Amino acid sequence: MALTQAMVFSFLERMGADRGFDSAAVNGVLIALGLVNLAPGALAAILQRRLDARWVMIAGAAAQAVLAMLLAWSNAFSFYAIAGSVFVAVMIFTHTFCFGFLAALDRSGRAVAATPAMLMVGSAIGPIVGGTLVKGFGYGALGAAAVVMDLVALALFSRLLLADRRELATLRAPH
Repeated sequence: MALTQAMVFSFLERMGADRGFDSAAVNGVLIALGLVNLAPGALAAILQRRLDARWVMIAGAAAQAVLAMLLAWSNAFSFYAIAGSVFVAVMIFTHTFCFGFLAALDRSGRAVAATPAMLMVGSAIGPIVGGTLVKGFGYGALGAAAVVMDLVALALFSRLLLADRRELATLRAPH
């Protein structure tokens, strides 16, 4: 999800400008994005005991794919504005639950310790992958690549849904 996030978000402003949206309107979307991003961490903290982290991860990957498609393929400003203003918030909210779930599963702390590196690898190569796709195939390729990557994330996250409590308990055992 971090790769998708970095790949699409890197071109958020450019997609709006290249579609002919007014620069003030695009800046308004960026301001809205900044304000919206104040909420997902607090909201995740409030909901952490009420929502199953596995379902949040599934929903987060699916939402990220839909929002990336809207950003990459829509020429309507309203879709661009809505998707752009919440795109980052989905990652923040989902990552909070994913990080907590990893911490609960791996009592050794190795997975939690590796999480920043996993996120940074995705964040570092996202703009390069995105730029290559945009240069070669246009913004629509960002949406297609995001869908493919989020389908992989969905497949991996869904394995946690299929695991029964015994299997999850064995993952929680100290190593």
